Amino acid sequence: MTNQNFIPCAQVNQAQRLTDKRERSKLAKLAMIAAILFLVLNLGVPLMAQVMVSTAPRAEISLNGIWSYVLNQAQSPIPSSGWQTTRIPEIELTGDSSVWYKRTINVPTSWMQPGRSFFIELEKAGHYSAVYCNDTYYAENYGQFSPFEVDITPCIVGGQDNEIEIYVHKADTTYVRSGLNLNQSSCPPSNPDCMGNAYRGSAPTVSQRNWVGLVGDITFSWRPTENVSDVAIVTSVRNWTMQANITVTGGDSQTTVQATVLDGSNPVLTLPAQPVVSGTATLSAPWSTPVLWGPAPYGQPKLYMLQTQLLEAGVAVDTIYTRFGFREVWISGKEILLNGQPLWMYGNFFGKLSPVRYINDRRPEAYWLWILEQSGMNMIESHWDDPGRPFLDLADEMGIMVIGAFYCDGRPAGQSEVDSVTGWTDWMASTASTWVQARRNHPSIIMWRPTDALPQGVTNQPVYKAIAAAVQPEDPQNRPIVDTGEVYSWVQTIQSSENPQECDNGQAMANKLASETIPMFTREISGNWNLPCRDSFFDTFYQLSWDGGGAGILLGLPPFQGNGVTPTWFSISGEGNRPTTHQAAPNWIAQQWTPTYYSNDSVALWQTYVSPNLLATAPQYGDYQASGVPTDVQSAFLVSEDGIANPIGVIAAQDGSGTAWFTVPEAGNYDLIYTSGGQDVVVPVTVNPPAPF
Repeated sequence: MTNQNFIPCAQVNQAQRLTDKRERSKLAKLAMIAAILFLVLNLGVPLMAQVMVSTAPRAEISLNGIWSYVLNQAQSPIPSSGWQTTRIPEIELTGDSSVWYKRTINVPTSWMQPGRSFFIELEKAGHYSAVYCNDTYYAENYGQFSPFEVDITPCIVGGQDNEIEIYVHKADTTYVRSGLNLNQSSCPPSNPDCMGNAYRGSAPTVSQRNWVGLVGDITFSWRPTENVSDVAIVTSVRNWTMQANITVTGGDSQTTVQATVLDGSNPVLTLPAQPVVSGTATLSAPWSTPVLWGPAPYGQPKLYMLQTQLLEAGVAVDTIYTRFGFREVWISGKEILLNGQPLWMYGNFFGKLSPVRYINDRRPEAYWLWILEQSGMNMIESHWDDPGRPFLDLADEMGIMVIGAFYCDGRPAGQSEVDSVTGWTDWMASTASTWVQARRNHPSIIMWRPTDALPQGVTNQPVYKAIAAAVQPEDPQNRPIVDTGEVYSWVQTIQSSENPQECDNGQAMANKLASETIPMFTREISGNWNLPCRDSFFDTFYQLSWDGGGAGILLGLPPFQGNGVTPTWFSISGEGNRPTTHQAAPNWIAQQWTPTYYSNDSVALWQTYVSPNLLATAPQYGDYQASGVPTDVQSAFLVSEDGIANPIGVIAAQDGSGTAWFTVPEAGNYDLIYTSGGQDVVVPVTVNPPAPF
């Protein structure tokens, strides 16, 4: 008779090993926790006493919050007076030429380990930014479109306040591109930045275009000086392979890298170790069973995590986690294929300086994308600017396809002009290269169209070709690049060319689609949407594009009605760093929206031609709110118990609410860690995927 409670010895041993492993892991984490340092990032407040050196190889904490600033001062010397306070990130500043920002970080002596480097990252700043530390200049950047990271290791002094200073300037004089001192004296008084404007995305008014300020997240982080500095992921549906192109900083002849694909906390694929040669290595492995990423019917918004380890003589010295989706985009004849199926995109883009973009917060952005799904759409293009890291993370999680874009001049006549065709083109190509490096691992980006309308003084095709030449070597996934001979973008007006009071019948587009030898999608429909024939025009145009093999349609009409919303809560990623004034964004707090005629029509067309079901996805990971945190807590970390992400830190709320918000890259088990009353506190928490909308 079999005892149902009997467990074979092998299983007992295996269970015991798993238990021992978990206990050892917890003990190791407790040792690390006892050593983790909790930054106190308020101005003039020192770090908590009696902290020890953290054993975490990597950590990152948000510097969002209260900073001091001074407007319209020279870059040198750093101002000694006149400082006020503001919340960072902030909505873009207009009407000013420059801003100085500063705050202090007190780093204890125990942090100053050999082989550790410290960094500051600006997620978005416009247009020129320079980072200083303790009054010493470290690095500068031209352009608002990509994150900018600076190694400030030599600056950090243990046991005292270290002051971070950031200088931001609009596109003018020596602050346009390296080596140029721009003379805009020929610009009219009504538009004094007519040349500087050519380096910025268009805006509703001339005064808003050349804005200045810090409008993205700011982080302070550390990692080993010998580290994995870049991971470029390549997934192939045609070959069923997984590849990671690794770049390493430091290392010697014994340095190797290895990687593991994680599905949650479960390893599902091993990429065998390879030696690092001249700072690079390529890891690869066959993979025949991945869940394909994509909106229905191309797949599902399934994301994996690649854990990459740098080993020195077989010992791991650095670990980095990179999120990705398994999918492939390629061209076959006149079709764009996603995972082997003909691509159909229908979508929208947000407006110039849209609050949805510049609030830079996951909640309104997630709700905006969900509204698009409920309006029969599966695609967005940022068009006027880079969409930002939170937006692209959400597109990955929700299965929204993205046309990668960061610049459109889109000017009123005479608003911008280039100072030098060669200089401007070279700068734009270099900017595109840096931008692709920062965004290439997002599976949501299906194809690239970095620039749209260009300033006066340059010709489209030479610029498009120069940008494509810069993009191609930075994208090992070889996604199509629009307007370069790979994909043709059609521009459509509602009005008939013969009679502007009548609607176009779509025949010109249908003829072009039939005669074209490469894939084609309608980049934009514009014109007089008040014409009474608009609905029948759009119905006809949609059907012609669908039946004729077009890759999709992009529009720019609002899918929802409403008067906006006033944010009322503490932000996800830091103290007081989001606007609390009324914003022209969907009411993500109450989750209420009213469709427009355009949204209703889009739904009917989607259900008629594409699918009877609308997309209905939600963010997979999102945020975690820690409640009941003691009010003396200055900052806190979430550390993964499952080993699926690097430590994430935030500044706890200083409003007496006892809350700390975290943006979490992966659901799972974490330890919430903070110091209160001089004691380290460890609270196990589980971060679940958010409920669907």
